[in-house]
Amino acid sequence: MIKAGFSREIITPPRGITLVGYFNPRPNTGIFDDLYVRVMLFEQNGIVSGMAVYDLCFLSAEIVAEFKSALKKRGFDFADNMMFSAIHTHTGPYIAKFFGNEPSAEYLDDLVAKTVSAVAKAFSSLSPAELKLGALDQNPFAFNRRYWMENGNVLTNPGKLNPNIVKPEGEVNPEIGVMTLEQDGRISAIITHISNHTDTIGGNFVSADWPGRMERYVQNELGYDLPVFSLIDCQGNINHFDVNSGNAQGGYEEACRIGFGYGKIVLEVIDSAKEFKPEFIKTSLRKITVPFRNITDAELAGAEAVLAKPVESGDGGDMTSEGLATGDGPVARFFAEQMLAYKKNCSGKSREFELISLKFGNTLAITSLPGEAFMEIGEAIRKGSPFKHTWPVVLAMGECGYIPPEECFGRGGYETLPVEGCSPRQDTDKLLVRESIANLNS
Repeated sequence: MIKAGFSREIITPPRGITLVGYFNPRPNTGIFDDLYVRVMLFEQNGIVSGMAVYDLCFLSAEIVAEFKSALKKRGFDFADNMMFSAIHTHTGPYIAKFFGNEPSAEYLDDLVAKTVSAVAKAFSSLSPAELKLGALDQNPFAFNRRYWMENGNVLTNPGKLNPNIVKPEGEVNPEIGVMTLEQDGRISAIITHISNHTDTIGGNFVSADWPGRMERYVQNELGYDLPVFSLIDCQGNINHFDVNSGNAQGGYEEACRIGFGYGKIVLEVIDSAKEFKPEFIKTSLRKITVPFRNITDAELAGAEAVLAKPVESGDGGDMTSEGLATGDGPVARFFAEQMLAYKKNCSGKSREFELISLKFGNTLAITSLPGEAFMEIGEAIRKGSPFKHTWPVVLAMGECGYIPPEECFGRGGYETLPVEGCSPRQDTDKLLVRESIANLNS
């Protein structure tokens, strides 16, 4: 028999706390919707496992370690059987130092306390559950955001209706996966697996972006407030911008459009989902070492040359993702400064991360990736997985930055540029595919 329990706690930051997600600090001036940590636990044969999903931009490996330590102090020894992931909203607070901005210590303390509280409530609510699983190859809101241009280079977010676009660099995984838990004759919780960036709003208001709006749509349609857990599939090179359309695609209205659209698809999948009874639910954990890259003398000289140029009067520039496509002015200086900081503080070093896989019999495996992996990495993991369905989850158990396939380096696009604290070595894609498949087979 499988038991399941779930809970959620509000983790909305106080007014004035700085929001992460862009290159400039943005103290928040209000909220569109609350942020949550959602916890789902499973128990079978006395063994507990599960997940905690945060409406945050990312989780550091250090904060994950704090979550686990606090849970074990509370007596929850199954903390090592839990996956901790973020939805990647760009309108949530800092939880680690990034681009020189420090998180609020008080907020971090509260986040740890809310995690323990949510786990405790989920554990106390464990009760028999039936699982159903479904999928649909329909993701109309996701597009590969890296494009081959007429000049032979690749550009990220080249702008709508840009006549110099040749074709996308890669594909999109269209599958939307859904697992439902049914208790007491009704659906009590939903887990979704979708590939898309969670960056549609901008501005200074707190929001869980389209995953929060998706949950609200599903709740309204079903008529009660069940939790919807958003697991984000590989999305390092995926976002919602359709370059073939001239329509504006930013702001809270866009988050609602996408969230409500995904909500409709989720409900469609639920209608055709099939019950599955995994003979076991277990986890496997694997520790990996992810090296930083080495900065060459040529790269360093190029950065120093950019910074040696005088700043021209009126040299504004757009530090949004679209503005980064130009690579001019303050954008070029920003990445040059990051290159120097990376060389000083990161180059040649390495970091430790954990990979965790939650295995539901031989049918489904949910497996973590510690950064923003490109969709090709997810496809390679699925191809090598022994499970019928495999859900890679990015921004889980820590953050190591963008993880492009090695062949993407040298083509262009800001995901391949070194950023302090992120930017793993160029062959990290192969490391993660190899170690993930090994963990799935263990």
